Amino acid sequence: MEVRYTNTKDDLVAFNDHHLANARPYQRRKIINLYVTPVVLLIAFSVFALSTGKVGFYIGGVLGALASYLWTFFAYKRYARKYAEVFQKEVFCEHKVVISDVGVSESTANSSSQFTWDALVKIESNEDYIFIYNTPATAFVIPKREVGKDSFEAVKLALDNAQ
Repeated sequence: MEVRYTNTKDDLVAFNDHHLANARPYQRRKIINLYVTPVVLLIAFSVFALSTGKVGFYIGGVLGALASYLWTFFAYKRYARKYAEVFQKEVFCEHKVVISDVGVSESTANSSSQFTWDALVKIESNEDYIFIYNTPATAFVIPKREVGKDSFEAVKLALDNAQ
């Protein structure tokens, strides 16, 4: 089975969102940065306030914890878009993916690659995309809007049957 598509910046952002939502180390680091760090700051400043008797440390702790949380919240919210802002000629071009009994091959105007089924890391999908991971952090991103609903479902079925 062969499918052709062209990726856009939104496709790359969708992949980053999907990948990061399912990456345990990223999620663990996000929880620590969002919740643990502000609480530690608040506790540390509270200890200083208690030991010195200066109320200003309580205010500093609350403001520091709030600033830490907000900074981290907006940084993580923007994170998936950050890497999509750089033009990547091998991403934003026409792709041809061929699914066969041997594996998956992908080609563009500038490159081509072939992966046996054992070489692929994983294959995931959602309602709008199919992600064929060739490394733990990179994937072929097949958008439903580019290939059409029927072809999209056929590709998902071919991938399920071939694995």
